[in-house]
Amino acid sequence: MIPSLMVIMTMAMFAVAVPVIRDRYGLGADAAAWLLVAYSLPFMLCMPLYGRLGDAVGRKRLLVFGIVFFLAGSLMLAFVRDFRFLLAARVVQGMGAAGVNPLSMALILEHVPSKSRGKALGTWNSIGPVAGILGPPAAGLLIDVVSWRFILLPALVLGLLAVRGVSRGLPDVVDRRSARSFLPSFDWVGVVLFQVAVVTFVFFTSSRLVTGVAPFRDFRLAAVAVLAGIAFVAYEGRRSDAFIDLRLFRNRNFSLASLCVSIRMMMMGGVSFVVPLLLTDLHGYPASAVGLVLTLHATALLLTMRLGGVMIDRSGRRTQIVLGLLIEVAAMAMFLLLPEGASTAPVLVAVVIHGLGAGLCLAALHIYALAATPQSQAGAAAGLYSMVRFGGSMLGAAIGGVILQAGLDAHGVGLQAYSTTFIFYLVAGVLAAVFSLGLSPRLPGRGAS
Repeated sequence: MIPSLMVIMTMAMFAVAVPVIRDRYGLGADAAAWLLVAYSLPFMLCMPLYGRLGDAVGRKRLLVFGIVFFLAGSLMLAFVRDFRFLLAARVVQGMGAAGVNPLSMALILEHVPSKSRGKALGTWNSIGPVAGILGPPAAGLLIDVVSWRFILLPALVLGLLAVRGVSRGLPDVVDRRSARSFLPSFDWVGVVLFQVAVVTFVFFTSSRLVTGVAPFRDFRLAAVAVLAGIAFVAYEGRRSDAFIDLRLFRNRNFSLASLCVSIRMMMMGGVSFVVPLLLTDLHGYPASAVGLVLTLHATALLLTMRLGGVMIDRSGRRTQIVLGLLIEVAAMAMFLLLPEGASTAPVLVAVVIHGLGAGLCLAALHIYALAATPQSQAGAAAGLYSMVRFGGSMLGAAIGGVILQAGLDAHGVGLQAYSTTFIFYLVAGVLAAVFSLGLSPRLPGRGAS
């Protein structure tokens, strides 16, 4: 939980800083989204790599490596001034943070008895909203009083504590002879093909900052993404030790839970990226007030996140997943239906409702995705699932930024410009609720009692 606190608190604090950095560098909404995308893209891409390597070379050592890498990116971010180097520092942060989620999940699945995994994952997940409660108000105060760069100080302190805690407190069972033979034969070609496909696709969705071409218009990037994706699928299908075992997607629960959790994280982008900008642009909120609003969201998450883990242990039903996603859809509908000139009260209510729904379904989605995974593939499955999960967060910010900028160009700074963005999140949430109905009504292997 200590490395998770470090990563999630930094993410929560940085969300408060986005409007300030946007204004400091004179960025449009689509360019401002890259403050999040530059972090979340390598964060997503490296997750399956950490998970796959962790199964062979040791999860504890890789976790320490990731924490140190994250600390290096945080130090860069504290001192660089040029916007391009700012994005580079975010990339380094994301590459380091990518190991925390899949390796932590795999360690929990390895060492916690199966009957208590939902409770354990719910407890571990609860560190997210705790970080969300502590981080944003502290970030807002530091930004308003000193500078946004001071929000990195907690990350550096927690990172040092995490290195010490993980090194001393976690087991590391690995056959070193097997690890030495594994690395040279690892599927590095698959890694490269996969990353080229995903990176060029993301560049295609938000290409103005990369190639100067309008989003979804640079078809050179689209062609590279498609060709690399086809080559990746063809190449991986011939390997017995593929970087990403595509056979995991043959399990319906794994596939649909991964898809649903990705869209859930996409809607989270509507809160962590769009809402701070909305409060800044339409209500003139300072950073400290934006931080308090994000704290409300994290508090709502905390109220239902561990409860969701306990509920899935007891019932083993998909019902709470469907319900949680529908609650999130209702929150997006509230954002969409805000009247012109409305006070901030409806915004705060929608933020709280979204947090309650998001927390209710998270642990259940984890269990549905990973319950049928063999222990030998726990790290690979957790890495793949985590990659798809946080890929939704990245696309939620990237596409949301493009749609918001189009709305601002068409309507100016006003509620109508923001409403077009919430339509996107609403439609995505409805699709997730429909997909969740395809999950098995009960977890496989659970009795009727």
